[in-house]
Amino acid sequence: MPDHPDSHPALELDPLALAASLPRPIAFVDLETTGANAQHDRITEIGVVEVGPDGIVEWETLVDPGTPIPPFIQRLTGIHDEMVRGKPSFDSLAEGLAERLHGKLFVAHNARFDYGFLKSEFRRAGVDFRADVLCTVRLSRSLFPTAARHGLDALIGRFGLQPKGRHRALADAELLWQFWQHIHAQYSPALVDTAVRSLVKHGSLPPGLEEDALDGIPDRPGVYLFYGDQPMPLYIGKSIHLRQRISAHFSNDHRDAKDASLSRAIRRLEWRETGGEIGALLLEARLIKTLQPLHNQRLRRNARLYSWEMPPGLAAPRLRSDRDTDFSRPSALYGAFPSRAAAESALRALAQEHGLCESTLRLERHKRAGTPCFAHQLQRCAGACVGKEPAAEHRARTESALASMALRPWPFPGPVAWREGRGARHPWHVLENWCYLGSAPTLAATPDLLGRHASFDLDTYQILLPHLDVLLAEARPLPRGREFVLEAPQATLAPTPAHGEAVTGAADRTVSAGRARRRRQAATLPLPFSD
Repeated sequence: MPDHPDSHPALELDPLALAASLPRPIAFVDLETTGANAQHDRITEIGVVEVGPDGIVEWETLVDPGTPIPPFIQRLTGIHDEMVRGKPSFDSLAEGLAERLHGKLFVAHNARFDYGFLKSEFRRAGVDFRADVLCTVRLSRSLFPTAARHGLDALIGRFGLQPKGRHRALADAELLWQFWQHIHAQYSPALVDTAVRSLVKHGSLPPGLEEDALDGIPDRPGVYLFYGDQPMPLYIGKSIHLRQRISAHFSNDHRDAKDASLSRAIRRLEWRETGGEIGALLLEARLIKTLQPLHNQRLRRNARLYSWEMPPGLAAPRLRSDRDTDFSRPSALYGAFPSRAAAESALRALAQEHGLCESTLRLERHKRAGTPCFAHQLQRCAGACVGKEPAAEHRARTESALASMALRPWPFPGPVAWREGRGARHPWHVLENWCYLGSAPTLAATPDLLGRHASFDLDTYQILLPHLDVLLAEARPLPRGREFVLEAPQATLAPTPAHGEAVTGAADRTVSAGRARRRRQAATLPLPFSD
């Protein structure tokens, strides 16, 4: 049963009429290869079904890979060494195949495999090949999200496709054409076109990038940097799916002239995995403030921050700057603003929302004492300006209104290390005073980051605050300095104790200068770190 809300009972379609109605010609492609590695393995068979206004054309050829076909591949595909011996090499087919595929939407099942193999073969043949790519696995997931499986065998069973064979290139390509007919029989052309547009991967890399610039980019969380001709980056971004996000920058359908200009200026790119989304947010914010990329504006914070303070005995809050106040350990600070004007605007909005007196809050200037403020004249102020509301009551209401903007103090006595997951892909993030100091691959390496100045950073504060409960539960407090470093254990020594246990014995240790005289003495010291 269809599981998309806009589906309808399957209709009978004329394949030629459907081909003629397509907005652009399509090439359904399948390959058979000697293995799964596009760098080392080779193509043994190519099957293409071309569909478009000129009709439906099927094309296939065996390819001499120039290398033996492994036995298990022979059993899977039925293609053996004798079948491909003397057949055309890919080099001899390259120009004709590129012409056949030119201008067509490249459609394949698990398209990264087929497109990646063809790109590698074309590159070795000296042919520049690029295409817009659609993966039918992803298309099936988009249109049939409740289905458990989307492999080709699953599509055959679910939709009653008629295979002419399996694990042969043209037969599998023809199954994709059948699947295409099925979804058009079940869904409106507009819905299918919308799904296709959202999934198509465009082959339009910026002209300044090498053809293999995206090779090896993982589809995991991280930060990416675009560079032009200068050593400083043009743009820094982050994503939980690096490969997908970077590819989206190079879509043919640029959102505006600025995107197109950036794309033309890119000459190289870098990326850094972070282990999770929070790590990506932290690293992006820090790199942007440090490197000041031309095309990043949002995170390029001003050098100074302002906050409201409500000292005892005063009727109005007082503005403080992070130049003279530690925002990470406030006793009563409210809000963090990039300018005096922004701070006053926020306080004025609170006054209007809660009926506070703007004159008493010193937001209304050039007014004689004892005269009503403008809001009181409009009956929007309780009258603190003219003595109708007691000063203590107005102050209490002001503190209550400010409470929604209260800054949270840094909840730890010092620096901490925290990571979003487990394993080698999840580095330890070092944090102090709502400041991100960097990341280390292991907990034992985190002290190397503690020498950096840690002052309140608004972006880090805003990133971490929604995750404060997790941080409180999982963060590891870090000492200001490592008092000793255990030497590499010898084979005769007992196993290293777990975190929190003691190390007892007369083993040599490297200790701080103040304890050098106690070298070689028996000692009982807690292990400072454990991964």
